[in-house]
Amino acid sequence: MLEELLKKLDLNYTLKLLKNIIQINSTVGNEGELVEFLKNELESLGLKCTLDEVEPNRPNIYSKLIGINPGKKINYNGHTDTIPVVDGWETDPFEPIINNGKLYGLGACDMKAGIACAINMLRAFVESDYTFNGELSFSGVIDEEAFGKGAKAMLSHSEFKNVDAIVLGEPYPGDEIQPIPLGITGKILYDITVKGKAAHAFRPYLGINAIEELGKIITNLDKLNFKNHPDFGKGNYSTLKIEGGYEIYSVVVPAFARMEVNRLLVPGETAQSAIDDMNNLIESINLSSQVTVEIKPPLYQAYISDRNDLIFRVFDKVYRSVMGKAPFYEYTSGITDANIFAGEGNIPCLHLGPHQETAHQKNEYISLDCLEPLSKMYALIAMNFLE
Repeated sequence: MLEELLKKLDLNYTLKLLKNIIQINSTVGNEGELVEFLKNELESLGLKCTLDEVEPNRPNIYSKLIGINPGKKINYNGHTDTIPVVDGWETDPFEPIINNGKLYGLGACDMKAGIACAINMLRAFVESDYTFNGELSFSGVIDEEAFGKGAKAMLSHSEFKNVDAIVLGEPYPGDEIQPIPLGITGKILYDITVKGKAAHAFRPYLGINAIEELGKIITNLDKLNFKNHPDFGKGNYSTLKIEGGYEIYSVVVPAFARMEVNRLLVPGETAQSAIDDMNNLIESINLSSQVTVEIKPPLYQAYISDRNDLIFRVFDKVYRSVMGKAPFYEYTSGITDANIFAGEGNIPCLHLGPHQETAHQKNEYISLDCLEPLSKMYALIAMNFLE
């Protein structure tokens, strides 16, 4: 039965599917057309699909195979959105082109290749009539590149709260350059407003300059109290946006300014602890203005995986079998939907996909030689997990 299952994995099918879905513009906010295509494709394989309208024309898609007996549940997940087109593409980002063993196109590695390999795996299960216990499912969610609305909507469904593991087709191949994450940092976005006092700019001493007060906060951000975690090290910050001053030229001391600051969180830090830390910092500066510290979406929880969880034990065995070497692991900085599934839902999450050296860059591509072993690992992980 195993040999029959693996024989049904079809590289040509995967490549054709990947080309088709690259041709569909699914930049964040425009996922609807791609989801409809995936629905038609999955239904043509004999799978039933459910669409979950997260926002108008932005549905999640869920599909599953039910085993012959009750058992564990494993979900293969991909986000259907891509980043917007960045400057500098040398080809049409929506026209897949193969050159020197590489397939170029927007979303090729992040993460349409993972989706194509997951559907190839499902197709093999269907066409081989492979029997298993439990449940094998696929989910395509919107908005990973923005606020994670699709993952949050998926997690709100009771049937997914009971999933035993999720495999995300994110571009982490498990080599020494891009190890498999055993945990990922969280993040908050500070929304800091400063209220000063307007005055004639020729007599600034009569007012309180909100921009200059904000500048004092910025120059002291390096004094934030970042927790030192044994696996992740320390988090960090980056000022992303500053607002203040006139819209139409006016010789007035600005009475309002605001900024947004990104902060990575390591396990043990929370949104509230980060807010308290910022308030303590601002209090120590002895400003003359009124400062309000809040946070705004997106908010992600840091998480750590259990290396001994079944999904990692199964993966480790499969990886060694297919790739002929041991996988590499790390605790990493970044954000994926696993911050929602694992960080909020406590569902064990495995990242496994192609190389990501061009993710979020111009001329995004994957090496074609990753598609066959990736599909094979997906199938073997599902088979062993559900056995």
